[in-house]
Amino acid sequence: MTAATNKMESFNRFSQWVGFGNCGVIADNDPVEQEKAMKFNALLTNAVIFHNALAIAEIVRRLLEEGCEIDPEDPAHISPY
Repeated sequence: MTAATNKMESFNRFSQWVGFGNCGVIADNDPVEQEKAMKFNALLTNAVIFHNALAIAEIVRRLLEEGCEIDPEDPAHISPY
């Protein structure tokens, strides 16, 4: 339970960092526009996480091609989320 909570808190902190515009303030009073802003921020955050996961996978692939031995448990410790 704690691990899942920590991951969500990390995601939320990262999402706040990604949504740096307007100091994180949603200035619109329209609930629909507020929801859109939150969803767009979550989409952008997930896109950055996905890009990082692809970059990590590419690096692991290159290391394997170069003959480096990688324990299958090692990449499990690199969580993109």
